[in-house]
Amino acid sequence: MHHGWPGKVAIRRVDIERIHDYARRNCSERDFLLVRLPMQIGLRTGEIATLCIENIDFETRTFQVLDSKKKVLYPLPLDVLTLQLIRDLCSFRTHGYVFRQSRSWKYSRGDKPLTDATIWTVIHNIAREAGVPGFNPRMLRHYFAAHWIYDLHNSVPALQTILRHESLESTQVYVGRLSFWEDVQREYDGIRNGPIVESQVEETNPTRAQGAHAKVCSECGAIQVCKFAATMPTCALACAHRVSNQTIRLPRALE
Repeated sequence: MHHGWPGKVAIRRVDIERIHDYARRNCSERDFLLVRLPMQIGLRTGEIATLCIENIDFETRTFQVLDSKKKVLYPLPLDVLTLQLIRDLCSFRTHGYVFRQSRSWKYSRGDKPLTDATIWTVIHNIAREAGVPGFNPRMLRHYFAAHWIYDLHNSVPALQTILRHESLESTQVYVGRLSFWEDVQREYDGIRNGPIVESQVEETNPTRAQGAHAKVCSECGAIQVCKFAATMPTCALACAHRVSNQTIRLPRALE
């Protein structure tokens, strides 16, 4: 599942990993590759469908993909594990589409590629079975781009080459639209659980403002949220320095 706003997409790493691991454990070799390929090299569904065995060089770990927009062959690298899975899937075949339609009792379709719609449906169903309903398979391409920049800290120009964008600016805009939900949440928690800001604390008992305040805050389990003491009621914060002669009691969530 992803969280989207107009012009912005937040991807959950845990959902992508769940889909990948479910496909690895429970799906056929073909269907697992349909998930893994766009995760590893950012292919579109149409480019997965038209991938041919003769365009893969297993020795140099490269392949040529038919760009679904420009309609030209484009060289790309690929990791060893994914190449081995492709080799296993193709077995002794040396030509033809990597992902073929299943043979029918009525029609011989073994030489036909999977359609975009079939690939989309397979990935969508795998995600649903993995517990990620409403998943859009294009998120696998988004995941590759976000992982390349935010996790691996690789270069934008290299990503431009892999994604086959016409300009570096296009790639920068593309990446700028993407973020990982876990990173957003972690940054928010860093602000929410920041250190106490002394200037924001409003002491109700001036005679106890210094020593008692410091002692209570150093022992209080609610110190992580104490920076809100100036704006939150005592009943919500459960911080004893706001009320004289009371026993410290933590909120239920902090106990």
